[in-house]
Amino acid sequence: MESNISRDHIALEAMKIILDKSLKQSIPPVERIKRLFGLEYRIKTFNIHTANNIAKVAYEIADEMIAEREKGGKQ
Repeated sequence: MESNISRDHIALEAMKIILDKSLKQSIPPVERIKRLFGLEYRIKTFNIHTANNIAKVAYEIADEMIAEREKGGKQ
């Protein structure tokens, strides 16, 4: 059975997961205390990966998934 899910779609879904897992938040102790008492506080969010690396890894995942899908159909 042929799947209509494209390489780009698989890579997009992989990128969503990679980005979700790679975002880190830093809350300094003073801001944590503010948060505890319900006051306004600031969170620093940063990404530990570059866009090029994320895209490269996402397409590698997509290629591996497609290869596995094709291998499964031939057995």
